[in-house]
Amino acid sequence: MKVICAGLPKTGTTSLCRALRILGYSVHDHPEHVVLNLDNYVDIFSGVENDESIFKEMYKNVDAVTDTPACVFWQSIFSQFPDAKVVLSVRDTPEVWTTSVMKTYAYFGKITWYAPGRWYSFLTPYLSKTVAKLRYFYSCVTIFISGCDAMGFDASAPGDPPYGYGKLGFKKVYLDHNAAVKHTVPSNQLLVYNVKEGWGPLCEFLGKEVPEEPFPNENVSHKKSGYVASIHEVLVMDYSLRAEREVKRSLCWMLMTTVTSGIAGYWLVNRHAARSPTLIVGSVADSLKWVSKPLLSIFR
Repeated sequence: MKVICAGLPKTGTTSLCRALRILGYSVHDHPEHVVLNLDNYVDIFSGVENDESIFKEMYKNVDAVTDTPACVFWQSIFSQFPDAKVVLSVRDTPEVWTTSVMKTYAYFGKITWYAPGRWYSFLTPYLSKTVAKLRYFYSCVTIFISGCDAMGFDASAPGDPPYGYGKLGFKKVYLDHNAAVKHTVPSNQLLVYNVKEGWGPLCEFLGKEVPEEPFPNENVSHKKSGYVASIHEVLVMDYSLRAEREVKRSLCWMLMTTVTSGIAGYWLVNRHAARSPTLIVGSVADSLKWVSKPLLSIFR
């Protein structure tokens, strides 16, 4: 690990990632974190994994990390790679960052990325382990970025509790996060950097020649580019397909269980028709208990 980019999302992290790759670094950005280390981060967020050395294993063959969730755990990563240089990307003002990140949350609050357009999309968190895992992951990330769990809230009306989230929470997280980085990292290993500054400060800090090509500009508002595009790449192009397969598999199990229950119940009622109602009810109850086991296992 040579470079730890500790800046929060919407501080030009996608442009910075692209710039580092142009300079020859292998970089794990948001898509790589989620695709390659989702299970590790779920374990970290949930407390199953509490040993910081896991980051050394996760990123032992990587030159640089950018964006969430690596920027959330920048200090743990830095403890495992103490010789790495740290780039703290910032915006012009805390208010500029707050407005930008809130637009991004508002955008994602209005879309359904898993099984979009399908009648069963609202069931996917219960029928797909992948979706359940991702929802937990992004809820945890959102708590760190916004100071509250904004995932699933009505992001079209930020600041209107209990369905929104306030600007002051975002601003506090931004200020506290940046202050912690500046206070912790030795000055000779830290660059506080605005991507508007271009190649000069970054290349000087990293000891690299300035490339001939223009500095990348990937951070364009909250539209489907930059950070938003990277999340779409992960969710829509990869995990949504996996989730849809899991949902269809679960629905098939549910259908088979329902049909089996009906057949078993009908057979038992007819078989015991001559017996007392109490015996019939008991037999049907035993049958339903037996055939419901596969159904219940789907939701565990």
